Amino acid sequence: MTNFCSRSLISFFLVNACLLGSASLASDESSQWRTLTYVQNAIGVSHYEWDGDSICFSNNQNIVRFYPGRRKSDVNGTTLWLNAVPDGSVVNNTWRLAGIDLDFLQIAVLPHEEGNLRPLRVLLDPGHGGDDEGASSKNPVVKEKDLTLTLSKKIGSRLKKAGLQVDYTRTHDATLSLADRSMIARQKKADLFISIHANHASNREACGIETYILPPCGYPGTADGSHARGWQIGNRNDYNNTLLGFSVHQKLSALSDVVDRGLKRQSFFVLRETSCPAVLIECGFLSNTCENHRMLKTAWQEHCATAITDGVLSYARKVDLLDKAVADKRVRDSEANKRWRQYLASLSAHSSNAQLVASAKVADNRRDAQPAPASQRPALDGLSNAVASAMFTGTNTAPVQIDSLIDFYAPGKVQ
Repeated sequence: MTNFCSRSLISFFLVNACLLGSASLASDESSQWRTLTYVQNAIGVSHYEWDGDSICFSNNQNIVRFYPGRRKSDVNGTTLWLNAVPDGSVVNNTWRLAGIDLDFLQIAVLPHEEGNLRPLRVLLDPGHGGDDEGASSKNPVVKEKDLTLTLSKKIGSRLKKAGLQVDYTRTHDATLSLADRSMIARQKKADLFISIHANHASNREACGIETYILPPCGYPGTADGSHARGWQIGNRNDYNNTLLGFSVHQKLSALSDVVDRGLKRQSFFVLRETSCPAVLIECGFLSNTCENHRMLKTAWQEHCATAITDGVLSYARKVDLLDKAVADKRVRDSEANKRWRQYLASLSAHSSNAQLVASAKVADNRRDAQPAPASQRPALDGLSNAVASAMFTGTNTAPVQIDSLIDFYAPGKVQ
C-alpha cells in the first residue's frame, strides 16, 4: 500500500508539474533573458554606470546594482539575491539579466506606491519549541526557541494594534512538527505566514540578518549546492512572497549596526508547503558573541519587532496593487500566447497546404503512390517545441527536472 501511495503521489505531482510548470520547456533565449538595453528601459533610466565590478541603474526613485558573475544585487541599499547569475559582459554589451528576475524586480520590488491597508490575518510562527530547542549559546545562555517566542509575541502585539488579525503556531513552549505549522496556517486560513528564527554557524564571526522566501519553480536556492525543485504549493505566491520578503528585509536591514546578508531563497518546508505567502526570518547569530548579547537586550528586541511589523504593514498596503499588476501581467501573457498559437497555426496550415500540393503532383505521376516517407513529411515536431518555448514567458521559465521531482517526493524525502 505504501509503494502504491508513493507511486500515485509521484504521478500526481509529475502530471501537475507538467501542466503548471509547462514553462519548463522554454528554451527560447528571448523568453529567459533580458538585454542590457531592455533592463535599462524597464527600470526607467536613461543610462547606466559600470565601474568594473558592478553595473548600476539609477534615477530619482531607485538605485539598482548588479554584479556580473554573481547572484547578488542591491536594490535601494538592500541586498537581494537573484534566481540566476546575470550572463555576458557589460564591456562587450552582451550582459543580460534573467527574465524572471526582472519580472520580480518590476512588479514586486521596485514599486513604491501604497494603497489602503488590507486587514490581513497573520500567522506568526516562533521557530522550534518543546523538545526542539533550535540553536543555542552557552555564554550567555540563550535558546532559540525562547528568543523566537519572545519576538513573536512582541510582533503580534504591534500587528494587532495596527488593525491586523494575529494567530500563533504556539504561544508557549510546545513541540510542533514542520507539517503541524503548515497545517495550522491552512486551518487558520492565514493570509501571511511569518516564521521567526535565530541563526547559528560554526564560524563564530558570522553575523547579520537574512530573510528567506521560496525559490520559483525550476530554480535553485541561494545556498551553495542547492538544487532546483519542481513546482511546490508555495510557488502559487511567487510574486507575493517576493513583495513580503523584500518589504520585511528592507526594514530589518535598515536597523543600526546590522549586517545585511540579503533576501535569499531556499526551499524550507514551511515555505514550500504553506499555501499563503510566507517568509522565514533569521534575526541574528547566536553563535556570534556580540549579536548574542545584542539579541538579549530589550531595546534590540523592540526595534527588531517594530521593523518586522513595519515590513508586514508595508506589504498589507501594497498587496492590492501587486495583485492587480500580476493579474494584468497574466492577461498580457495570455494575449501573447494566443497570438503565438495563431501564428503557429498559420505556419502549420501553410506547411500542410504545401504538402498537399506536393502530394498531388506525386499522385499525378504515380497513380499507385504510397504515403510519403517520414523524412519527407512536414517537420511538425519542431513546431511543438517552439510552442512550448514561446507560450510560457511568465514567472516559471526554468526546466522542471522530473528526476528531481521524483527524488523530492519519494518516501521519507518530504521533511
